[in-house]
Amino acid sequence: MQHPGRNGFAKLRTGAASAQQSGVDLSAWSEALCEIPTGPVSEADFRAWVEGPLRRFFPFERFCGAYGSLSGNRVHMHALITSGHSAAFVASRLPVCDVNLRHCFAWFVSTRRAVLMDETGAIDSAGNRLAPSERERDDLERYALGSLAAHGVIDPFAKTGTYHGFAGVPTADPQQLLASLELISPVLHTLYLQTKPYPISAVDVASLTDRQRDLVELAALGLSDKQIGLRLGISDHTVGNHFRAIYTRLGVSKRSQLVAVVKARSVV
Repeated sequence: MQHPGRNGFAKLRTGAASAQQSGVDLSAWSEALCEIPTGPVSEADFRAWVEGPLRRFFPFERFCGAYGSLSGNRVHMHALITSGHSAAFVASRLPVCDVNLRHCFAWFVSTRRAVLMDETGAIDSAGNRLAPSERERDDLERYALGSLAAHGVIDPFAKTGTYHGFAGVPTADPQQLLASLELISPVLHTLYLQTKPYPISAVDVASLTDRQRDLVELAALGLSDKQIGLRLGISDHTVGNHFRAIYTRLGVSKRSQLVAVVKARSVV
């Protein structure tokens, strides 16, 4: 995937009519676009743009961006970049999650609309009122997230995408806030993919069961059989049996080959 550069990102301005109608300061957005890093983009480059130029346009306290894949009602997280969040919050982000346990996220997956939520409720960019799930409310309270604005980009063919959450955002004008986020999201998506040359695609393990996909994701993170067993609540022996079945199905003979095959088949 080639980096589009500043000229490529500048084309996004042509689709900003609705954002302008919502009162978004497009001149400030253009300034942020002009400071986008070019060439190979590292996580440090990505974070510096988010914490600097982007924050000046779109004020926030903390940021969390994830790359993942969808398989049925499960989302598999492959990579995470955060800014300002505690170690406890980062550790709480599970590699596999049931979409139905997070109502606002499920709504985003279904509608592709930006969402703003707090402990009192949620609203999307079309003005629809939503009810955050118990788990979403628990996150807001436990990690003192305040108001959380979230959006992302999903590739409907590969069933992969990015999802970005901004905690501690000002909420005086929710529609303006969400219109701004819909401008930001495709730029963040493109930049994020530049930082991850080998993200794992759902297409790579399409022939596996959900449980087998869970094991592949955890193996790619470098976890041992014992650690995987503890995460999934199964024995080391069961983990080994699962991996033998996975190796047979994917035509490999050991863990290192499994991880290499998954990365080599990545669509990004």
